[in-house]
Amino acid sequence: MPAILIHPPVLPQLRQHVRKVTRATAGVSGTATASITEADVVAGGKTIIITLTGDTWATAGPNFDAQRQTIINELTSDGVELAGWNEKVRDLEVVAAVVRTSDTVVTITLTASATYNITAQETITVTVPASALISPAMRIIALPTFTVDIVTAGWGHLLGQYRNRLVSVGV
Repeated sequence: MPAILIHPPVLPQLRQHVRKVTRATAGVSGTATASITEADVVAGGKTIIITLTGDTWATAGPNFDAQRQTIINELTSDGVELAGWNEKVRDLEVVAAVVRTSDTVVTITLTASATYNITAQETITVTVPASALISPAMRIIALPTFTVDIVTAGWGHLLGQYRNRLVSVGV
């Protein structure tokens, strides 16, 4: 039987060529995440700031601009209300609301959403689409989530519900 020639171990040699790969993360902050109510969403002006660690946003200009709608599409509520976040905020937000503040920071300034009207608290999850990153390995679920609190006191909420019902039946 012929002898098997065993070469010196190659693992130490490979280690010097292997770069440590870390999974990118995203954090969510801004005035919307600190405290936001249904009335704040109606008024507009609150911010959602997404900060990346371990990756960068698509390059500024046409590459990033092409991703702004995709970023908006990934601001998702766990609610299913007809006048809730997904229908009245996410689906109607303008792309100009999304600004690439730096290589690792995007700021979204919510525009006014006059027809937003919820009957229960909504939890919003921000997900960074892989296509919006320089190294688009996979999308990133940003943390923490944040909630939009319902406004239950006063006539404004009741009138809003009445107005939305009239609109939904075509009056």
